Amino acid sequence: MTNTEYLLGGRRLRALPVTLSLFASFMSAISLLGIPTEIYSYGTMYVYCQIGQVLSYFLAMVTLVPLLYPLRVTSVYEYFQLRFQSRTVQLLGAACGVMSTLSYMTVALLSPALALETAVGVPLWLSIVLVGATGTVYTTLGGMKSVVWTDVFQSFVIFAGIFTVIGKATVDAGGLETVWRINKDTGRIIFDDFSLDPRVRHTFWNMSVAITFYWLAIHFSQTSVQRLVSTRSMQDANKVYLFTGPLVVVFVSTLCVTGLVMVAYFQQSGCDPLAAGYVKNKNQIVPYFVIHALSFLPGLSGLYVATIFSGALSTLSSGINALAANTAQDFLPWFLQHRSDAVVTAITKSLVCFFGIASTGLAYLAKDFQGPVIQVGFTAVSATNGPLLGLFLLGGLFPQANYVGAVIGFLTALVFSFWQALGTLRFGHPIPMMPMGPTDQCSVGNVSTTALTPGYNYTTVGNINSSFDFTTQISFENVQGVDLNPSGFSNRAFSMYDVSYTWAPVTGSILTVVIGLITSFIFNQFFRKASRPEAKFLFPFCRPFWYSDRDVLQTEMK
Repeated sequence: MTNTEYLLGGRRLRALPVTLSLFASFMSAISLLGIPTEIYSYGTMYVYCQIGQVLSYFLAMVTLVPLLYPLRVTSVYEYFQLRFQSRTVQLLGAACGVMSTLSYMTVALLSPALALETAVGVPLWLSIVLVGATGTVYTTLGGMKSVVWTDVFQSFVIFAGIFTVIGKATVDAGGLETVWRINKDTGRIIFDDFSLDPRVRHTFWNMSVAITFYWLAIHFSQTSVQRLVSTRSMQDANKVYLFTGPLVVVFVSTLCVTGLVMVAYFQQSGCDPLAAGYVKNKNQIVPYFVIHALSFLPGLSGLYVATIFSGALSTLSSGINALAANTAQDFLPWFLQHRSDAVVTAITKSLVCFFGIASTGLAYLAKDFQGPVIQVGFTAVSATNGPLLGLFLLGGLFPQANYVGAVIGFLTALVFSFWQALGTLRFGHPIPMMPMGPTDQCSVGNVSTTALTPGYNYTTVGNINSSFDFTTQISFENVQGVDLNPSGFSNRAFSMYDVSYTWAPVTGSILTVVIGLITSFIFNQFFRKASRPEAKFLFPFCRPFWYSDRDVLQTEMK
């Protein structure tokens, strides 16, 4: 097996299996646990994220695919070397990409393990080791083909688990009409928040515009691009995005419905496990709900547990395969260039194994994590991927940009992104949760002293709008003494630390482009003017604006 066959499936994979693989890689355990919990905690404004997701797929078809597919890269960060003629830019991008992928895999591995530890009784270390070892073994042995075809199977498991839970729990809750009424009565049906205040956690604008930037950054990641360039043709690569968009819409919609059904189920049963103290962490509420909703048939609840583990496995296998490609192509080309295919493939397999072990270890070291998984997973990616997206936009939109501007713009945006994330953690304003359900039908001996009391408002202590929220203790204040403004910012001065986490990839991208262009202009004017890049290194829709018709035609004919 050659290294190209191992990492890219020989560039002969068909669109449909790659579509399901890409879907399974990013619609992970984070989504399975986080989206229903998001609806339970903050209401339905999250559904607007699908606008941003669909827009990002369209933008990727007109930017990423026609730019990177013809270059036949293995690592997405090879583009930086080709475009800016700079190994420094390539290494910076690759290092940041590796950090982003490792962070995301850590959250994706840890979140289901934490949830299942309390809800199901599976020891934390056992969940992490089982998923980590399984994903590492089959990815190491089979490479890209094993990752893709395993993801195909896992996609069917994921949908089977979701639809089973929705069907049974909806019946138990009294039907869809009852589910809707209960959620409306508890204030979770929210579709009209069009606030322009950037501090509001979820609005129509940040769930559409900001999420577009977030997902476009995901498309420019190694995990995504590695799948696209493994397809047989550019037409197949476009089909991957064309098919994945509707699939993601169905997936996110069903998980939002799961959250609504979960709220109604707890209301009808008279026992909210978080309010009663049966679970101490919001991330555990979905497995707890599933175990009880499907308890009528022994073993059926295991289907959803398998769904969660499938999501974690797909993310891990895709991630470690991408990290191995980055390491081989970006950091070790000088070491591998004169080696035989057999030796290079063996080294790449060793790298896959190494990153699998590293990801497993990082997930265990982060075992005290308690934050909302959707927000934490988003932040772990966007703090790094925002500046990375800006670097691709800088190179693909503006031929004037040079390597000096790229380095300074990228580093400035990266420092700003981390400063804002850490500052938000430390100084950000807490966002109230929605009221939890009743506890009157809970077992009297097991109800926590934090059970709900009529006439009280229920919020969480800690910074829910922050990047990493490590406190989920419940506090109760009399309704008359609580600010009921849904945004929570009515009397608070503006602070960058209060800005919604969703805007992080936008600010990171824009800073990279603006500072990169200004720096490039200064360098070109007062120092040495950089050579103009070939037209093929710019997005196709930009080429006619910057280049002559002959240059564009020559690029398209190559």
